[in-house]
Amino acid sequence: MSEYQYYEFLALDRPLNATEKAYVESLSSRVELTSTQAKFVYNYGDFRGNSQEMLEKCFDVMLYMASWGSRQLMFRFPKSLINADVFEPYYLPDRIIVSSTKNFVILNINIHDEEMSHWIDSGEGYLSDMVSLRNDLLQGDLRSFYLAWLKAAPIYFDPEEEDYIEPPVPANLNNLPNSLLVLIDFLELEQDLIVGAAKASEFQKEEEESLEDLIPKLSEREKNDFLVQLIKGESHVGMQLTNRLREFAGKREVRINNNTPRRTLSELLKLAEGEINQRRKKEQEALRQAKIQKLEALAKKKDKVWEQIFELITLKQSKPYNQAVAHLVDLRDLAEYQGKLEEFQTSIKQMQIDYSSRPGLISRLQKARLLAK
Repeated sequence: MSEYQYYEFLALDRPLNATEKAYVESLSSRVELTSTQAKFVYNYGDFRGNSQEMLEKCFDVMLYMASWGSRQLMFRFPKSLINADVFEPYYLPDRIIVSSTKNFVILNINIHDEEMSHWIDSGEGYLSDMVSLRNDLLQGDLRSFYLAWLKAAPIYFDPEEEDYIEPPVPANLNNLPNSLLVLIDFLELEQDLIVGAAKASEFQKEEEESLEDLIPKLSEREKNDFLVQLIKGESHVGMQLTNRLREFAGKREVRINNNTPRRTLSELLKLAEGEINQRRKKEQEALRQAKIQKLEALAKKKDKVWEQIFELITLKQSKPYNQAVAHLVDLRDLAEYQGKLEEFQTSIKQMQIDYSSRPGLISRLQKARLLAK
């Protein structure tokens, strides 16, 4: 399998300055660089820099994927905007990590799964579709972190040796926006596992908040501080103000119901297995119903199909023989469905006698298991 690695970095809060761009360019001659984005593609060799260090210095989001089954997604947040403690239940050593620098909190989802080892045409497009997850996390939506845990936990833990309790289950796992669907695709997370896990997820209606009426609760000093930050063009002033007003409204809590019973990993895997079985039963029933519809439609034109079969046989050619045998297979299925298989077999025996001098036809009937042994 050919090697493929893809790195992409995005600057969201502010564009890169000249010094930062020079630093990024010094790391690789293969970089595709703008003031807000850097991309690296490797079919051989490797990235010389440290991706987390590069994120800390210059960017806000980073994505990495490799054809040998590695997937990584990192977010950088200003410390003033986020409480890193809410992520602690989702930590998994070497898989889901939260670290801090002087000014930032770094969330690092880093998963390697051998089952994701396959050819990748391109990693482009994933990050642009998932970039809104950063803002969702800032607003207390932890669904992306839970889904990452759901992917990583069965790889990291062995339920047969020791069972593990899932982290708090976020609300609205049954109602996922496109950004989370793209994350699921990026991580190649099994849909049946998500459906099973979502059984414990509450539905919470997204309420439109009228925070303007709470502005008078801000002190004069706070109002002035926000205005000064706005004039200076500082990032996330709106988010900081919204969070402050939500505190007055008592709505800054993370959207988690801590009273929901927590399940073990083995219980989640059993739920997924149950979902797989149910889905297969539904698929089999759908196929059965489709076959019945096809057979009932065939029953209405059975005599005409028999006429077509004999017309095709008289042509004494390979392709018409194949078409005739395909029609006969359909008629056999119809005979089984109608309880007239013995009548059909009598017709086939007569055909074997009438066309015994046609080895091409007889061999095709044998291959289709239409002739009695």
